[in-house]
Amino acid sequence: MAVEVLYRKYRPQRFSEVAGQDPIMRTLRNAVAGGKVSHAYLFNGPRGTGKTSTGRLLAKAVNCLQPQDGEPCNECDMCRSFLEGRAMDLVELDAASNRGIDDIRDLREKVGFAPAVSAFKTYIIDEVHMLTESAFNALLKTLEEPPPHIVFVLATTEPHKIPATIASRCQRFDFRRIPLEAAVDRLAYICEREGITCPREALELIARTATGSLRDSINLLEQVVDYHGRELSVEAVQSGLGLSGDARSSDLAQLVLKRDLAGGLALIASVRDDGQDLRQFQREVVSYLRQFMLVAAGAENALSLTKEQAKEMKQTVEGVAKEDVLRALRAFGQADLRADPLSPLPLELALAECALATKPEPVRAAASPPAHQNPIPSPVRPAPAAAPVRPPAPSRPADPMRPPVARKESPAVAPSPPAFESSTASGDGEPPFARGAATLTGDLAQFQGRWREVYQLARQLNQKTGALLNSSCTITGIEDNVIIFGFRFEPLAEKMNSGEGGAYIQALHDAVQKVLGPTYDVRCVFDANSGRTGAGGHLVQAAQQMGARIIGKTAGDGDEDEP
Repeated sequence: MAVEVLYRKYRPQRFSEVAGQDPIMRTLRNAVAGGKVSHAYLFNGPRGTGKTSTGRLLAKAVNCLQPQDGEPCNECDMCRSFLEGRAMDLVELDAASNRGIDDIRDLREKVGFAPAVSAFKTYIIDEVHMLTESAFNALLKTLEEPPPHIVFVLATTEPHKIPATIASRCQRFDFRRIPLEAAVDRLAYICEREGITCPREALELIARTATGSLRDSINLLEQVVDYHGRELSVEAVQSGLGLSGDARSSDLAQLVLKRDLAGGLALIASVRDDGQDLRQFQREVVSYLRQFMLVAAGAENALSLTKEQAKEMKQTVEGVAKEDVLRALRAFGQADLRADPLSPLPLELALAECALATKPEPVRAAASPPAHQNPIPSPVRPAPAAAPVRPPAPSRPADPMRPPVARKESPAVAPSPPAFESSTASGDGEPPFARGAATLTGDLAQFQGRWREVYQLARQLNQKTGALLNSSCTITGIEDNVIIFGFRFEPLAEKMNSGEGGAYIQALHDAVQKVLGPTYDVRCVFDANSGRTGAGGHLVQAAQQMGARIIGKTAGDGDEDEP
């Protein structure tokens, strides 16, 4: 006979046994005690946080013959039928494999029948977000007018995929990841019941590895026990979980903060030569750097450190700039070992980036002297302001005005050339993305001149946002501090506005605020003239800044050749 796995054997049988979800359990227990159970519940949250287990508990509690303050007694015939898995009025469906309209129609027909032996028939639909649109529509009618003897529990890990018409007819409960202490307490309880000896530090390693999923934590515990036996140590758990526990990860983190490039490279080489898993070694280095960041910020209370450990870390970060700690954490966190897990190059590059990053502060210092110089340059400053430079300003705009015919149509642009001239990077004064001087103001020309910076930062924040901006998109206008991005193709504008739940437009918004200023917002619209050859895309702009000129075409030509 197959042995029952631990996570099924120790599934909670009372609301009070559900770890880490106290507010939800209290609400449900009070609802059962007061006889105010809803006809439909929506449980959402990460895997292994108790959604399905809570649905089963609710089904047992509402049918218990002798409930105790909303808790099932686990002794009456009804409770025993649920405990033994023979309850006829508990129906569990997997929406991933029963997602069609025919399945929901069959459910609707069966819902009308009275419970066999219980007071309520409970339907638990797991991963309900997998239902098709037609299946949701079929389910909606039942949720609008449910029979009095039915309780629906809809469980999902992706609540944003649930139609609003369904979600609005359910009581929604958001299950959170299990806190570390709650997970460790539950693991300790299981170890005590199973006769497993395991120090609490090792249980914490298991709980951290599971990242808030209690089911994963119990599975990992059982896996380690199967390998090392019932007498566990911290070293045995580290080995079973694939954690190197290598002290060199802490040493490397300290060398990074000390900017010791030679020592760090030698240490990484020794880790590689010993055959250690570089990806796990990277994770441990990042973990130590995160601890150093919290200690440097004065938030060491958020870490489970002894007084000796906290004192040692404070000594390490003493005199280290917070920016350096943050730079190191970001560099090692972004080191990509997926392409070649055996190559230490990404770790070496991250180390070099931190050890050689001596330019940020000097750059700021170099940028400020012109504005805060002592009396020496002050006599020189009035000379450029005394107008020797300004007389050529009216003559220079004459050159950029010559090639596009449209620029001669708008005399209102005459005041803007000075601002336009200062914002362009190309020697001939041609503004990037300009379709005609009549559409430009000084501010717009400046923003168009910094298009490349916005594009590159947006691409770093979200690669798909960069791909969309690279598809015939330009800055077309400014309205009340809102920068308008025009897309030549309407589907791309729609995708930018709504793609991935707003992630694309948010990345563009963040990039604009960092490059152009925190007061600006963004709007993406369809503009058939955006990104044409005559207007110039960002590649044309880059070529122009290197000295290239557009010849043989005027604005609007070559539309069919554009991608």
